[in-house]
Amino acid sequence: MFHRFIQLCFITPLCLLKNRLRGLIKYVFLLIPLLSALPAIAEEPLWFEVQTDNRYRTRFFISGNPLPAQQSKLRELLQKHLSIHEAMSNPRMNASEWQRLIQKTPQEISDLLATEGYFKTQTTLRRPDATQAEFHLMLPPPATVKQVNVSISGEVKQPAYQATLEAAQKSWPLPVNSIFTQAAWTSAKRDILAALLRDQFPNAKLTRSQALVDPATQAVVIEIAVDSGPAVKVGHVLIQGFQHYPESLLRPLITLKSGAPYRQEDLLTLQNSFMSTGKFRAVDVIAKTDQLNPDRSADITVTVTELEQYSMRIGTGASTNTGARVVFNYTNRNLFDRGLLWDSSVRLEQRLQAVTSNITFLMDEQGYRDSIQNNLIRTAVEGQVTTAIQNGVRRYWGQPTSIEQFVGANLLYEFLTVDGENSQFNKAATVTYGFNMRRLNNALAPTKGWIFNTQFQLAPLDKLSDGRFLQSQARLQAFYPLTESTQWLGRIEVGSITGSGRVPATYLFRAGGDQSVRGYAFQSLGVKEADAIVGGRVLLTGSSEIVQWLTTSWGAAVFVDFGNAANSWKDYEPVLGYGLGARWRSPIGPVGVDIARGQETGEYRLHFNLGVNF
Repeated sequence: MFHRFIQLCFITPLCLLKNRLRGLIKYVFLLIPLLSALPAIAEEPLWFEVQTDNRYRTRFFISGNPLPAQQSKLRELLQKHLSIHEAMSNPRMNASEWQRLIQKTPQEISDLLATEGYFKTQTTLRRPDATQAEFHLMLPPPATVKQVNVSISGEVKQPAYQATLEAAQKSWPLPVNSIFTQAAWTSAKRDILAALLRDQFPNAKLTRSQALVDPATQAVVIEIAVDSGPAVKVGHVLIQGFQHYPESLLRPLITLKSGAPYRQEDLLTLQNSFMSTGKFRAVDVIAKTDQLNPDRSADITVTVTELEQYSMRIGTGASTNTGARVVFNYTNRNLFDRGLLWDSSVRLEQRLQAVTSNITFLMDEQGYRDSIQNNLIRTAVEGQVTTAIQNGVRRYWGQPTSIEQFVGANLLYEFLTVDGENSQFNKAATVTYGFNMRRLNNALAPTKGWIFNTQFQLAPLDKLSDGRFLQSQARLQAFYPLTESTQWLGRIEVGSITGSGRVPATYLFRAGGDQSVRGYAFQSLGVKEADAIVGGRVLLTGSSEIVQWLTTSWGAAVFVDFGNAANSWKDYEPVLGYGLGARWRSPIGPVGVDIARGQETGEYRLHFNLGVNF
């Protein structure tokens, strides 16, 4: 009985207590992870939120520590492309539709982030209230390229095409250890194929392309196989669509030779050759690479759409350089029925008035393009009035989009009036040589590359000029992308005159204005003479500008310009101009509006620019 009493009073209660402690300990261990996670959730910072005029709101939290630049890109991706955000602005959104969108959003998040290399993103949904949804994202490490296997087969493997093969192999832009994204993968396939398509192998194709992702390690193995197909040559070039010009005049415009290696770049050169004549509204160049001739050449068809033979235009406008303007223009695109382009105009501006005539010949069989210019120009700037009559001829050769050269001859008669001095008459007969070089990624709105122009004008004969002199000038413009949205632009221009002390004002140098030193009036920088500013014998100007693109079309700029003109380098004293501006990538080229301050004058000026100054 005593043992039974002890068991009932002490042992049994102790056993029950032991069992309850075991259960309690078990529950404590189960709660520890949850309890430890609660502070993290509570302290997890808000990544971003979206709320429209409606009452619905989404909030996003992120863990996994992506780089700040990646965070910004991922945030923009989710803000723009999640279905729930598009529907939130719909006034007919209701509770059931809200519930449906909330449930599908985690999968959409996973799919979108996978395009940026984040596979298997874990998303936890929380509902603080009926109109608010919180998404907690746990990002895995970004997928990285572990191995790349590129195989290129076809005729490009032959020794004759070794350079093309090496260029294709080097064009692969997704190397080992780089982050794997859908955009980079698509671009890489396009680039390796383009290296063959544009250089003799227009029928190249991908025969295998796959990217295998290991979810456990986020490692990517890439397999690419390309068949180059046959090397293609240029066949017969056919011109069609012309009505007013004999084919014999258009044939010299063909820059391709039958039997030459096929290159896409040469097709663009051919198209530019026709468009640069000013006679055609559109030019289409099509190579029949899918219908090769027995000798593996591709025939090419050039289809032209002619502009009207005669046109007359009246235009008005204004510039910060020369003021308000009215322009009357008359164009004859088939002068004397010989395909000559005659472009004439009367230009009336506040500081400049001009009557111009320019006759351009079609390119001949040797590749020369000739022109005849006749101009009467009057300018009134900074106390100096210049009336100049010029008659000249020029011959161009080369490609305007790459390297172009020219020679010419010009006869100038000039009437000059300077405030506070007597009027004078000047004359000069000059011969000219110049060349232009361009390396741009885009002709209308370049973001990378450079433009170099130089020109030498010599007056060699005293009998035809007031004195012998040589004018030399050069201009370099550069474009460089600092980041995807930040661009640097630089410009430097230099000029000098050697020889006779008497040089017509038309050939002297001035500075100031939109394409020179902003913050100063047009051609207001030069040499002080009596009550006016006149041109100098030396010039040096430059500019440095940074543009931050806020959208694909709009940007803001900050710039510093310097420069001046003087009679000698020892007298040269540069002045500064600096300011802010807005930029717009318009369909016809870049447009800029600047507010600049001239440090020398302390004045602010508005400047307007359209296009790139070539």
